[in-house]
This record gives sequence, structure tokens and C-alpha cells, in this order.
Amino acid sequence: MLKIHFVRHGQTQWNVIKKLQGHLNSSLTEEGVEQTKLLYEKLRYINFNKIYTSPQGRAFHTARILKGEKNTEILELPEVMEMGFGDVEGLEKEKFKEKYPEAFMNLWTDVIKYDPSDFSGESFLELEKRAIEGIKRLIEENKTGNIMVVSHGMILKVIFGYVLGHSLDKFWIDPVPQNTSVTTISYIDGKFKMEDFSNVDHLGDVEEISYI
Repeated sequence: MLKIHFVRHGQTQWNVIKKLQGHLNSSLTEEGVEQTKLLYEKLRYINFNKIYTSPQGRAFHTARILKGEKNTEILELPEVMEMGFGDVEGLEKEKFKEKYPEAFMNLWTDVIKYDPSDFSGESFLELEKRAIEGIKRLIEENKTGNIMVVSHGMILKVIFGYVLGHSLDKFWIDPVPQNTSVTTISYIDGKFKMEDFSNVDHLGDVEEISYI
């Protein structure tokens, strides 16, 4: 059996001030680093065969902390980069809403109708294709054991929807996984099973910040 432990990166500066990150990077906050260290203590006794990470800085920084002093290999997995928001990356939520009100509304309510072409963003169909390619690569390269994948909120939601058999029109049924949360998915005999979703027990009582 293969167990995939999907981790969302630690809290970033732009998470706090509600800016779209997408392909642009924002550094981990001090709290984000501390969150990740707490997660390291929780996971340190699991023997991970490999750690995969999005190549974006916030994810790679999270992965390095989670590796600790172990010799576990860290591999970049471009397929799990965050969704691309084109020209609106770095904008605050309200400014995005002002400039592209229809796209903004559909992003949060109807992803099938979401059309980012005016600002050179990535559609959900494109994101889903990339997510499926990523998870297929993971199961091709790993047959048994434990692996970790450090990634981002929106792409993780698409991956989890695929695992659960949800179509894109059900995208917002489940919440965005929290910063430094762990979602554990097993794969055996060609079938996925979600064993735990967005577990943040290591953080205790924290305020949820789920913005992209």
C-alpha cells in the first residue's frame, strides 16, 4: 500500500493580507515557520521514502523544514504548483473583485463558468489536467510506503476532488485545506481512499486562514 501525505505550505505574508499568490511567491511568516516546525515534530517518526514539493518558494521552504536532518530526497513536482492567476496575482481580494467582477464571482461560486482569459490565468480544466498528471506520476514512481507532497490550497482541492470522484462542479463542497495541514490518502489495488483531511492537530486552536 502507498500512503501519500499531502501538506499545504506554511502561512505566508500574502495569506495574512489576503492577496492572490498563484505562481508568484510570498515568503513564510514567522508563524508559518513555527507551524511547520510543529508539523515536523508530529511527522518526524514517519519514514518517508521521498518528499515531493511544488517548486514555488513557500512550498520548498516548508519541505526543507519538514525534511529536518534526515537524508530523505526532496524532488520538485511542477504538476503540483499552485493555480496560475496571471495578471491578478499579487492583488488584494477586493481589487481583483473591482477589476474583474464576473470572474471573481465565478472563482468562488461556479468554477465551470470561471474564465480567466482576460488576465491570462489558468482555467480549472487546465488545473485539473495538471493535477491528474501529477497524481498519476506519484503512483507510477512509488508503489508502497510513505511519501510526502508539499503543495498549495487550490491545486490540492482539485487533487482531492479527483481522488473522491467529484466533478469540478462540486469543487466548493469541501473547504480549502489549512496551512500546514496534512491530508492522508492511501492507494492500493488501483483505488484511492482518503483517510484524513486537513489535519491540523499539531497547531492546537488556531485561526483559520484559507485564502489562496
